Amino acid sequence: MSRASTAAARRPYLLLFAAAALVGTAHALATPAAGSQYMLRELSAGKATVLLSQWSREADNLRSQGFQPATEAVGERALRLKALSQELPKLVSRARVLGMLQQGSKPQADENPEADVLGRTKVHAALSAGLGSALAFVSEHPDHVVCIDACVVNPSYMAAGEQAEAVLLDHLASTALAGGAAEVRLHKPLFQTGGDAFYGSCGFIEEREGAEEGARILCRRF
Repeated sequence: MSRASTAAARRPYLLLFAAAALVGTAHALATPAAGSQYMLRELSAGKATVLLSQWSREADNLRSQGFQPATEAVGERALRLKALSQELPKLVSRARVLGMLQQGSKPQADENPEADVLGRTKVHAALSAGLGSALAFVSEHPDHVVCIDACVVNPSYMAAGEQAEAVLLDHLASTALAGGAAEVRLHKPLFQTGGDAFYGSCGFIEEREGAEEGARILCRRF
């Protein structure tokens, strides 16, 4: 076997090792079901910042390569990659502010309008080796409402990331509802190629009431 083939064969195991190291001290949301291929975890803001920064660089690199028929970022997924490359830097900044809050710093509301919501926010992830990974910012609100404010996937595994996102969304919603939440809201989703059907399969349907003009809110209830 050539060195290139050996390196390729080892890559999934190296990715799994890296993912495990990244979440080594994170708290598990729940014990994954037997045979689950994903590690469902709550991440610290610091670890989320590292992971999101890595994904942001990967998205930029993939876009800079231009049209590559052999990659996943073609057709509708090319548009998805563009959206990810624009969203990921914003989430890196959000994770950094969340880290400041977790360390006791309190940014002024006029310096960061999201500070109030971030004070009630946690970061969750579904991580895997070679099967795609997803990460979400989740906040708790009055009236027993839980909001998934953002959910993104590893841009290097666009197709596989769809399954990772589905697993993470279902896990977050099921856990929140079982814990007493009246509803779980998904704000302004970066729609997967399946569109509404994808999120509908995760139990989320569009809720027009209360949505700002041009915005979309998907909800999941009991």
